[in-house]
Amino acid sequence: MTKTIITLKSFLRNNIVQAIVIILSVLLSFYLEQRRQVNITKQEKNYLLTDLTKTLESDIEQIEIILEGLDISDKNLIKLLDDINNNHTILTDRQVAEILLQIQIGTSFFPQDGIFNQLIANGTFNLIENEELKSILLNMYTHKKERNYATSVEIDNFNLLWRRQIMGNFRIQFNYNSYDGEIYGQQELTRFRFNKQYYLSNELYGSLSQSRIYVGMYTRFLNDQKNEYQTALALSKTEIGKD
Repeated sequence: MTKTIITLKSFLRNNIVQAIVIILSVLLSFYLEQRRQVNITKQEKNYLLTDLTKTLESDIEQIEIILEGLDISDKNLIKLLDDINNNHTILTDRQVAEILLQIQIGTSFFPQDGIFNQLIANGTFNLIENEELKSILLNMYTHKKERNYATSVEIDNFNLLWRRQIMGNFRIQFNYNSYDGEIYGQQELTRFRFNKQYYLSNELYGSLSQSRIYVGMYTRFLNDQKNEYQTALALSKTEIGKD
């Protein structure tokens, strides 16, 4: 009887030990698999952040090109306003026509948000440790994106109407070189008929002044955007270096 009890205890002990070993093995397997999945996800996050840095660099370059164009346009607008204030005694008719053709206030910034959308879609965005980076990215690709679109539409609508008036009142004809220029190509004046009465009118003066308002407004917005993009770029590179 005693021998039977000892044998039973030994059997139970062995089975318990085996059961514990099996459970621990299963738990360890689950843990290792979970770690493997986390590492894969972190790698994917870093791959996407690496792509994001390239996108941010490209967008910063695009912003700088637009800002340069806005600065040139603002200087040209000032030249025209000064000439009008001096009763068209500073610039020649052709210079006025060429400057009018060069003014570009309807060049919009189009952020590339594909990589950000992938970070959100596959959940790797939540693995970003830097909360400031997450906040900036969300702001850039949601609120600021919507604000940029609304501002661009307003300026584009004004620009289309204004350029139609300019082309009609000065009967401007030009050649268009789509291969020249940073974004939209270059226009070369070929023919025009100067309309001095319209040039000195309150209507054109008001349009030029309003153009300067839009140039200033969009310049301020893009400078803010540029600063945010540069911060996001620096933080993204730091985030990649953590893993």
